Amino acid sequence: MVFIAKEMIAGFRHLFPRGRFRFVLIVLSLIAAGISVSELLVMKFFATLVLHEGDYDNTKLAIAAVGFFAFFVITRVGQFYQRNYRVKAFARSFRAAKKDRTVKEENREWAMAFELTNVVSLGTQLVAIIAFFLFLNPMLALINAVVLMVILQVVGGIFRKQIAEHAQLNALGAKKVRADKRYGIRIKAAETGALVSGAGTLFLLALLLFLSIDGQITPANTLVVFLGVRLQNSVISNASRSLMRYAKSNSRTEVDDDSE
Repeated sequence: MVFIAKEMIAGFRHLFPRGRFRFVLIVLSLIAAGISVSELLVMKFFATLVLHEGDYDNTKLAIAAVGFFAFFVITRVGQFYQRNYRVKAFARSFRAAKKDRTVKEENREWAMAFELTNVVSLGTQLVAIIAFFLFLNPMLALINAVVLMVILQVVGGIFRKQIAEHAQLNALGAKKVRADKRYGIRIKAAETGALVSGAGTLFLLALLLFLSIDGQITPANTLVVFLGVRLQNSVISNASRSLMRYAKSNSRTEVDDDSE
């Protein structure tokens, strides 16, 4: 986990010049986290609406339903603009850096920038999910944080190994390494990280089921946490894949002639 953080910070400094460019990219990551929390709020609102629909008259129910769909649309549109605007942010940042790069080096940096900002956005989403769980059930949030640290520690070890392996492959040159080997080691590493995340998710779902049966968490919160755990698993799995693509595209190591 510490290695992932150090590598992301080093990559961020390598790619983007100081000043407002870094600030804009950090803000975009925070927006992604805000969207993640909004999705959990939408889940909470929807679960409460469904489980307690008998407590509302038709007018209030209609207003609540319209509010739910409006909030959902806003989060989707916000995510659309957040992901598209970062392309402009990258272009402005790279122009401001004024570095002489070949086309191959420029492609590598663009690929690296996309994966780095993906990982940063996904990381902020994980923090937001932990905070939301803390609001719903502190004990579950604490256990979730421990499980999350274990998962990220394993994924970090795989990521470290991937950087070393791709550096070795790059040193050999593209013509001396078969394409199936380059792609194979990356995909296997990425899916191993996703598999580890799935194992942690299974444990958390079993714990959630126990807490629900034992009456320590309300039905509405059970549904929200269930969806939140699924979302967290998706975030970690996507982060694992982004990290392994980042290792392949790392422009701070000697590059080969292969592009994806």
